[in-house]
Order: sequence, then structure tokens, then C-alpha cells
Amino acid sequence: MSRLQRLLFVIALALAACDGDGGKVAQPSASPTPTASPSPIDSPTAAPTPSGSPTPQPRPIPPAWAAPINNDLDASDLPSEALVPPDAQLTDRVTLPAGGDVPDQVAVAYVIGDDPFAAEHGFALWQWFPDRPHWSVVFAFIDAATEGVLGIRVDAGDATDDGHDDVLTFEETGGSGACGTWRVIVGDADDTRQVLLRRTCDAEFVISPGALELRMAVYRPDDAHCCPSAFRHVTFEWDGEAFERTDVVVETT
Repeated sequence: MSRLQRLLFVIALALAACDGDGGKVAQPSASPTPTASPSPIDSPTAAPTPSGSPTPQPRPIPPAWAAPINNDLDASDLPSEALVPPDAQLTDRVTLPAGGDVPDQVAVAYVIGDDPFAAEHGFALWQWFPDRPHWSVVFAFIDAATEGVLGIRVDAGDATDDGHDDVLTFEETGGSGACGTWRVIVGDADDTRQVLLRRTCDAEFVISPGALELRMAVYRPDDAHCCPSAFRHVTFEWDGEAFERTDVVVETT
């Protein structure tokens, strides 16, 4: 083998050695796949700020028979048949003009049935509102036929001295003592409510300006029922929450 051939052989061996495991050339690592930035989480929607306007007071729930009246009528123009239940007969009606902070009201009494000793009696207080429906019942009560009521009398006057008339009702049950149940119903801008309920015999409530008066018969043991020896006059005045007794006078006959 010539010198040139030996040189070429040595070079070939050297190249073969460089291709072995010990001489691997590291492959460039692949570029990392860019990680997408996480989408920002939407912040929760803030709750709406409550309005500063006050919530209107809900109207009282009327009796099932009392369909509200949409028309904006004067109190005197309200048809009687719309103020009482179907098949009822109107027995009393009193208008309470607007005053103080209370709008117009109309108080009605009615009867259902022809038998005076087995009839249903009722009362309803209607009130005007500026928005539709313009007339709704704000207070009512019913005396079932079994309660023995013979009729309901309705009076009105400003017993609370607030510039608006209040309602005084009497549910008569009869007897020699003219027995029955008295109620006083008062109203203001937010509410209409019963503030007095009293059953009496031989007595009568009346409204006087700014007060409620009770006139009671006073009997001695030997008095006939027709002829009491005296009458007790009791005055009640409104204290903002209830009627308080303020004066008592006894008048002999």
C-alpha cells in the first residue's frame, strides 16, 4: 500500500469515529409552542343600585265581590249597584269628602236576603285613587245571617280632629235595650283601619267635633226599663292611636 493510500485510510477511520454515539450532535430543540395567555375572567356584573324612590304602598285587598271601578267619577256619580255585591240591596250611603291627607271616600251598607231575621248584612268603604282603577274598597266587613244583625247604620264625622270625616257604624241586633255593635273606622294617607269595637245595650255613640261621645242609661234597682234614673255621658278623645276617656258627666232625669 502506497503512502497516499495509507493516508486516505487513516482519514476514513477518523471520519467513521466521529459518527459514533459519543459524537452525536444535539439537535436544536423545537421552539416551544407559545402558550396562549388565559382569557381574563369577566368580573361579575354588579347588582343594580336600588332606586331612591319609595315603593308605593299596596292597596288593601278588597272583598271578592268588590270589582274596582276604573272610571274617574265623582263620589256622587258612583252607581249604587257597583258599590255592593250582586243581588244586594243598598241600605245606607254616606260620602266622606276629601280632607287632611285622605281623598274622597264613600261608605255603604247593604243587605242580602228578604227575611229580616235571616239576612246577610255588610259594610264597605270605597276610596278614590289618582291612578287606575280610580275607586277601590279599602275596608269592609260582613255579618253572616247567623249573627242576627237586623241592619247596619252608617254615620260620619271628624272624631279624630284630623280634617277628614271618620265612619261610625252600628250593627243592630234588637231587643228592648236596642242592643248592637259599634265600630269606628278611621283613615290616613297610608291606611284605613277599625279603631273601636264595642257592643252595648241601652247606650248610643255619637260623633261630636273632635271627639266621640257615649250616652248610657243608668238604672236603679226599682227603675222600669223605659225610665232610667240617669244618663252617663262619657267623652273620648283621640290620642293618635286610640280613643281615651277624658270626661264623664252624670245627668239625672
